[in-house]
Formats: sequence, C-alpha cells, structure tokens
Amino acid sequence: MHLSFIHEDAQLFVFFKKNAIRYTRYITTFFIAMLCAQLLFAAGEFRPGGARQAGMGFNAVGTLHIYSVYNNQAIGAFLKRPAIGIYYAPVFVGQGVSNVSGIVAVPVKKGGTIGISANYFGFSGFNEKKVGLSYSLKLAKFLSLGVQLDYLNTKISGYGSKNFVTFELGAFAQPIEELSIGFHVYNPLKLYIDRSTGERIPTLFRLGITYEAVKKFFISAQIDKDLTQKLIFRTGLEYTLKNLINFRAGIATDPVTGTFGLGVIIKEGVSFDAAFSYQSVLGFQPHFGFSYSIGKKKIKPAITPVAPAPPLPVASPESAPPVGQ
Repeated sequence: MHLSFIHEDAQLFVFFKKNAIRYTRYITTFFIAMLCAQLLFAAGEFRPGGARQAGMGFNAVGTLHIYSVYNNQAIGAFLKRPAIGIYYAPVFVGQGVSNVSGIVAVPVKKGGTIGISANYFGFSGFNEKKVGLSYSLKLAKFLSLGVQLDYLNTKISGYGSKNFVTFELGAFAQPIEELSIGFHVYNPLKLYIDRSTGERIPTLFRLGITYEAVKKFFISAQIDKDLTQKLIFRTGLEYTLKNLINFRAGIATDPVTGTFGLGVIIKEGVSFDAAFSYQSVLGFQPHFGFSYSIGKKKIKPAITPVAPAPPLPVASPESAPPVGQ
C-alpha cells in the first residue's frame, strides 16, 4: 500500500509538471486582466501617445510636433507639410499587452488641417480601440482651434463589447516663437457609456506650456485634471544637439513616474524616438515612435536686385558736326 501511495504521488507530480506552464499562463492572464481593469478606471479613458512626449514626462498638449496633433488637434493647423506618426509601447513586456497608435495629418490648400488617428490598447482578452477624425484651423497667425470626433469600442472576452462616440476640443497659441501654450478637453459633455448603469466616459482637462529657454533647449509643464481623479502635474526637458540627437527627461505625479528618452534625426523631416518610463504599478516600460514629414520645405531663392542700366548719352547741338563737312 505504501508503494501505491508513492506511485500516485509520482503521477500527480508528473501531471502538475506537464501542466505547470499552461496553468501559469492562465493565472498570469487573469492577473493582467485585473490590472488592466484597474488601470482603465472606466471604458473610453484617454491615453496620450508619442515617444517624444513620453520622454518628457508625457507633456503632450503644448509641444509643436506631429504626435502632438494626436494629443491636441489644434496643433495640426501649425503644420507646414503632411506628416505621419507611429507609436508603440508594450504595457507588460512579454505578455502581449500593448498600446499602439498612429496619426496622419494633412494641411489643405483652402485652410486648416485634416487628421486621422487610431489607437489600440490591451490584448486578446481585453482591449479598447479608438478611431478619430479631426480638423484644425488658424484663427490668427498665433492662434488655432481643433476638434475631433471619436469612435470607441471596448471588448472583454466572454462578456461582449460596447461601442460609443464622443469628441475632443483643443486650442493652441504661439504668441512668440519661443513660447507655446496648449489646452485640450476630452469628452467635454460627460457623455454616457450606459445610461442604465450611470457609467460615463471620463472627462479630462489638460493645460500645457513649452518655452525655449535657450536655443534648442525646451522646458515643458502640464497639468491634467480628470473630474473623478486627482490633479496630475507633469514637467519635462528636451535638448537638441547639432540637429542630430535629442535628449529628454521628465517626471509626473499620481502615480509618481520618471521618464527619459532619446530622439535621432535621421534626415530632414524623419526621426526615430525611444523613451523609458518607470512607476510602481507598471515598472519599467519602453516607448518607441517614428515620425515622417512628407516633402521638403520650400525655400524661396534669394533674388539679387538688378541695378537699372545707365541712360544712353545724347549728343548736344554744339557737339554736332556742321552740315556738309
């Protein structure tokens, strides 16, 4: 009988050893889903994008950049050329949870800029998708406004999905070349996800400022206020070395997050950005981005003024030879 117990224990050991990886995967997926739910707070939460912005403490609404159009649509009116931006950030490295987004912005001839953006957050068991269509217009040489209509979808495996819409508003001002100020509000009307449960899409207000303290050295600060959450303060720095590489660093509160990043200017209008952030909940998180401005800046050729030709000399009557000679 003693031997039979040993044999049964051995069988149980072999069974658990063979299935340990599978069960560990299930448990890990379960905890990731729970943590994602805690990080979301509510369906439809706004998530800033852009590796450059991530490297500067997620300052996003007051910086002039293609991916700033994703965060504050009014900035698109200041773009001179069509531009494309891509952003990727694995939330839990190696677990398949990611935050991916893209933006295309095209200035139009008759004025303003049209933009299309998309975002995917989550994994197969839980994910949110967002598609936005934006338009921005300059009201003055230094001031612009922007608006974006959003379509959102939230899916939870085994529970189905929900679709809903909202919109965003933004303003951007550059009173002097060295100073820019941005304001953005997401879901300003506090629209519902489900009226029967009283669940609403989060409403978020953001105000940011960026100042070029010395040539190629930028300082940014921003405050975020969700109507149901604490105030968040962000600040960041960026220094560009010889138009080749950008160094960035930043910090944010609630939760306390530290960030740093690098940007490589491959050629005019083409850059690659990478950043890393750390906070107590997510740990270290990498961020990657790519931006491309289509076409080259039009440079007007210098025109050298041509001096008028001197008048032709006119012979006077006194100098004319006598007739017949």
